Amino acid sequence: MATPPPDGSVRAAGIREVARRAGVSIATVSRVFNARSTVQPGTRDRVLEEARAVGYSPSPLGRNLVRGRSDLLGVILPNTGFPLYGAVLRGIEDTIQTSGMSVLLASSRDDAEVEIRAVQHLLRHAVDGCIVVNSRAGSGLPSERVYVHIAPEDPAAPHRVELDNVRGGELAAAELLAGGARCPAYVGAPGRESAERERGFVTRMAAAGRQVYHVPGDYSEDSGLRAGMALPAEVDAVFVAGDLMAAGVLRALHQQGRRVPTDVTVVGFDDSLIAPLLYPRLSSVRQPAHDLGVAAGRLALSVIAGTAGPDVVITPELVRRESSIRVPSPRPP
Repeated sequence: MATPPPDGSVRAAGIREVARRAGVSIATVSRVFNARSTVQPGTRDRVLEEARAVGYSPSPLGRNLVRGRSDLLGVILPNTGFPLYGAVLRGIEDTIQTSGMSVLLASSRDDAEVEIRAVQHLLRHAVDGCIVVNSRAGSGLPSERVYVHIAPEDPAAPHRVELDNVRGGELAAAELLAGGARCPAYVGAPGRESAERERGFVTRMAAAGRQVYHVPGDYSEDSGLRAGMALPAEVDAVFVAGDLMAAGVLRALHQQGRRVPTDVTVVGFDDSLIAPLLYPRLSSVRQPAHDLGVAAGRLALSVIAGTAGPDVVITPELVRRESSIRVPSPRPP
């Protein structure tokens, strides 16, 4: 029986020493640690015993080089501090962990050049593929790895997971029309997602004979505050492209003495963690972030395996709260 070093310490050893002590070839030791069925049980036990005795552990990097896989999936988020993206990441991790893969995370900071550098950094770690959220780089990404995109700016990007933003805009319009909207407004932001939400909203409002007032923002609360302050007095219903921006709109309306939802109804987008914490509680088109992550994780696994399925489009739903349920003003006695 093999024994550890006399001083009781565990010393590192190479595959050659394990092979010598077990009386087998280096190839046999390699087959044992790669779980090949061609090794006899007695030989396998002897190799593993000698490996334990000398503290030998095969290099994961070496194994991965042989396999041509790292079992690492790169994930690039626009903002690692935004709760919505945290839910996307959890969905990805919940999906790929069952296959033995792990995530290597980077941030693009909503900048195409930063995104390209982040992908290049991940490629140096030999990731098997990348999931890129809200990609702005498009065809500028390095071509030596496969990509799955969640809501990229380029609608022609391959392997996409999308939310039906046009449908989300239609849902918001229907909710505000049900509340009696006569003069609606849309507070938007740069990018394709906001443009699609706006298109669905405007189309549905036009079908009801309503013209939409447009105010720009940038998804931040401050831009929502500025947009809310800029709304004309006749506006009685507002659809906002993101919940954080909607928080700013609500604050502006409160500061102006305009009651929500009695004077103005408001619908946001995302159904983020802040939506039920605002006053009044914010109605919002729900973006199922965890579901988006799960779908992207599944698509990434299939792309890496060479069996990629079709793009995925997820349908949103409206979560109704007090901000869109108009309360009639009490009649004077």
